[in-house]
Amino acid sequence: MIFFIPLSDLKLFHASDLVSLTEQEIVDRIRSDQPELFADATLTVRDGLLVVEFRPVADAARTEAARLFEKGIQRCRQGDYRKAIGILEHVIELDPSTIPAYRNLGMAYIELNEPEKAREYLVEAALLDPKDPWPYVVLGNQLVKQPDKLEAAEALLRRAHELQPEDPWAMNSLGGIASERGDLASAQGWFRQALQLKSDFANARFGLANSLAMEGRFEEAQAELATLFHSAEHQDARSEQVFKAAQVFWLEIAGQLANSRREESLASVRAYLDKVSDDSGYPVREEWADFPENYAAQTQMAWKKGLDHHVIRLRRGYPEPAWHHILAHEATHIDMEAAARAQGRNRWFVTTAESRSKALKGMSDDIRRIGRLGYPEERVAELMVKLHNGATSFLFNAPLDMIIEAKLNRELPAVAEAQWLSLDALAREAITVTRHPEIRKLSPQTILKVNDTLNVAMALFLKDLSDGAIDHVEAYRSLNSLKQAERVYGLYQEAAIRGVEPGGEYDLVDAFASELGVRDWYVWQPDRDSAEAVPDTDVTTSPARKINSPTAMMYLVSALDHLDGLSEQAIKHVATEAALLGRSGMNLDNVEKKHSLSAFPAERFSGLELLCLMYAAFQRFKPDADVGVDMSEIWPMARMMHAARKR
Repeated sequence: MIFFIPLSDLKLFHASDLVSLTEQEIVDRIRSDQPELFADATLTVRDGLLVVEFRPVADAARTEAARLFEKGIQRCRQGDYRKAIGILEHVIELDPSTIPAYRNLGMAYIELNEPEKAREYLVEAALLDPKDPWPYVVLGNQLVKQPDKLEAAEALLRRAHELQPEDPWAMNSLGGIASERGDLASAQGWFRQALQLKSDFANARFGLANSLAMEGRFEEAQAELATLFHSAEHQDARSEQVFKAAQVFWLEIAGQLANSRREESLASVRAYLDKVSDDSGYPVREEWADFPENYAAQTQMAWKKGLDHHVIRLRRGYPEPAWHHILAHEATHIDMEAAARAQGRNRWFVTTAESRSKALKGMSDDIRRIGRLGYPEERVAELMVKLHNGATSFLFNAPLDMIIEAKLNRELPAVAEAQWLSLDALAREAITVTRHPEIRKLSPQTILKVNDTLNVAMALFLKDLSDGAIDHVEAYRSLNSLKQAERVYGLYQEAAIRGVEPGGEYDLVDAFASELGVRDWYVWQPDRDSAEAVPDTDVTTSPARKINSPTAMMYLVSALDHLDGLSEQAIKHVATEAALLGRSGMNLDNVEKKHSLSAFPAERFSGLELLCLMYAAFQRFKPDADVGVDMSEIWPMARMMHAARKR
């Protein structure tokens, strides 16, 4: 095969002016710059063209090269770039004239962050097919990332645009160049031109959103990102990076908007609370309180507590404006139950000794397995009850939370950004706990199945609610719960389409439980106007702050790891130093690692991590000491998990 390359095109890839050289000097220079490409080719120069003639290729080799090329492209789409490179390089060995192989090799090396190899193949692709704009686009995009290469990058991109004036990729890249220069009007013009030609172009939509945000036009930027999630094309594994970046950016914009709308958001929630007070017949009061930090809030309904008002207790220190969403969420719980009571359809979800016994009986094999690890029988039983209570509570709340969040999304638009920030934070915490290896090791399979499936179902719900902006489904892929989670989520979707009548949310709880095979884990009791009908589950007020969150439990395990190998004197010093730091005040809700201890000079700890270190240290040498916090509920499990980790 013969290729004709204009010498004028070569100047884009060579520092010197080839036109001033003799024909032989041009040939020598080209061979020197691309020795592998032209190793078996004949090069000549005539009439301003470099003529490249490759040796003839046998039909069998050409057929095999074509077959392997398709296989290599498929590997690229799957994101398996290293295997794709091996295949495509073999394609070139079989048939050096397979031009698309050079281009795709260059792109694969870019994905593997090997820019020099990428440039080599992209230049070769551009040389062999000077009419193909794509190598110029990719090379230009790579040069943009290098210092002082903006002009060279723009030259390549403008050449691509000249070759194909309606190529949206070249337009998108020129928009990126304009953004780098701060010419946002021009940038937006390029991005909009690209989107006119290809409305589902994710890169251009993201670039437009970014340029709008740079001008402080956050609402317009968020709208463009919403369009990206809703209608942009998912091409292959490479395009996923754009979607992930867009999701991060969308949340950053949500944070900007949430902070700028604090007053409007809070006023909207206050008006909503007034409506809930009127509808339920009891005023709603809010309080700030200290209680286990894994609770964002706690609600006491007037008819359950024999009070003349409802109480929503918010965790002290919970960040604003996220607590606006939590307050509205808890108020909706009251509103839903009030509506069910008005229709005579309210009932109470209760676990009994009998229902717990049935549930635990089905976990007998797991209980024996954990017992064989050497844990005391009473500790195993205590752990099983705690895990069962947590899973049962999740079973009740998951369908109700879906209904509540959808309602808030429809009816309280002023709280939308706070809602997204709050739900994303809760989703990330759920992922951390669900995937924690020690928790999974000590959890019965039945409980893991319930928790995994409900977490994935909630992730599917949040993805749909946010139109794809918050997508944590992939984080659960390895748990093999997706199919059942889709069925569980489908039950909610069907109920939402029909419309959930007051009290119908309880039917949805039953539907979830039946799909999961745990309908005998709880019973329903009839609603009664009596404070005695439901046991008092308030957090008891005491001098010691009660802490029993999964996060704290994991920090306790880490604290025990840190204390291993230290002498008793060193452990006492850790306890004393941490306690002294605590007296000066520490924010347990701040995850910033800013505290240090002399025993671990190379590390920094958050407030909660430091508190867990102090608690674990005192438990080692003076377990009856009053340290101002109560972690007794999670301490036994933390010790078990620590022991399991050492096995």
